[in-house]
Amino acid sequence: MTHQPATPSSSAVHPQLPVPGQHRHKVKTMLACLGLGLMISACSKKNEDAPAPAVTPPPILASASAAASAVAPATADANANKLQDYIACYNQLDGNAHRSIDRYRSWVKDMATGPSGKEMVVYGLYKIDVDAIAKCKNSFAQAAKIQPALAKLDAAGASYIDALAELGDLVADADTYYSRENYKDDAFAKGKKLHAPLAASMKRFEEQSSIFSDEIEVENDKALDAEMQQLEKTEGRQLPYLHMAFMAKAKHLIRLIGEESFDAAAAAKLLADYESLTDEAIAYVKKNSESASSGWSNLEHKTEDFRKAAKERVRRIRDKVPYSEGEKMMLKPGSAWMVDGSQEKVSRAYNDLIEASNRLNR
Repeated sequence: MTHQPATPSSSAVHPQLPVPGQHRHKVKTMLACLGLGLMISACSKKNEDAPAPAVTPPPILASASAAASAVAPATADANANKLQDYIACYNQLDGNAHRSIDRYRSWVKDMATGPSGKEMVVYGLYKIDVDAIAKCKNSFAQAAKIQPALAKLDAAGASYIDALAELGDLVADADTYYSRENYKDDAFAKGKKLHAPLAASMKRFEEQSSIFSDEIEVENDKALDAEMQQLEKTEGRQLPYLHMAFMAKAKHLIRLIGEESFDAAAAAKLLADYESLTDEAIAYVKKNSESASSGWSNLEHKTEDFRKAAKERVRRIRDKVPYSEGEKMMLKPGSAWMVDGSQEKVSRAYNDLIEASNRLNR
C-alpha cells in the first residue's frame, strides 16, 4: 500500500543550480523544486532549458534542527512561498541570460576591447525574454513583501532582477543589430559602441546571479534539512524521505565537483553517500513498486547518468588526468558536455537529474 506523507507545515524548495560553458572556474546548475513529494506550483513554471553554478556551501548560522524548531508553521509557509517565487524566475531566466553571454564571448575574442570588425564569424547573441523579466520583477517585488523579511535574500533578489532587466534591454538592442547584420552596413560602428555598456552589464549580472543563487541556497538548505529530519522522524526511510535525501546529497556533491579543482577525497566521500542513498531508494522501489509514480523510471535513469558523470569527474581530478588536445578543442559552449570528466558534463547530468525530479513532484 502506498504510504502518503503527512501534510507538512511547509513546502521546502530544494535549490541547486545552470552551465555557461566558458566559466571554467564555476559552473552553473539548476535550482531544484523538491518538498515532501508535493507539487510546488511556482517551480513548475521553470524554463526547461535553464542551466546552473556549483555553489560554495553556505554558512549555517545555527543548526538546522534548532532553526527549524524555532520557526512557526506560518513562518515556514511564508518563507517557502518566497523561495518558490524566487526560484521559479531564476530557473526561467538565469540560464538563458548566461547562454546569451556565452554566445557573445564565443566570437568576441577580446572582451576588454570588443568587436574589431575583422571577425571571420559573427554569432551575435541569444535573446533574453524581456517580457518575462518584467513579470518576474513584479513577482520579486511581491515576494520581498512577504513577512518575515529575509533581508539578505530579498536584497540579493532585488539587485539580481535589476541587473537582469538592464542586461535584457541591452541584449535586445544588440540582438536586433546583429541578427539583421547591420554591422555589414556601418563597419561595426554600432557594435563597437554597444560593447562597453553590454560587457559591463554582463559582468554585473554574473556577479548578482552568483550572489542571489548563494542566498537562495542558504535559506533553502535550512528549510530542506528541517523538513527531511521531520519526515524521517514521522515516516522513516520510505521513498519520500529517500528521494529528498539523495537529491540533497547530489546538490552537495555538485557544489564541490562543479568547481575547477576540488578535494578528491572529500568528493569521493560525498559520491559514496549519494550512491548509498540512491541505491537504497532504488531497492525500496523494487520492493514497493506501488510507492513510486510513473515518472520514477526516468528519474532512476537520470540518477545513473549523474552517478557515472560524477565518477568520471572525480577520477579526472583524483588521477590528475589533463585534457587531451582534442578534448581542449571541445571545451567550449555546445560541446564541452561531451568531454568525460568535465565540469560541463557533470553539470549537464545534474541538471537532467533536477528536471526529472521536478517533474516527479508536479
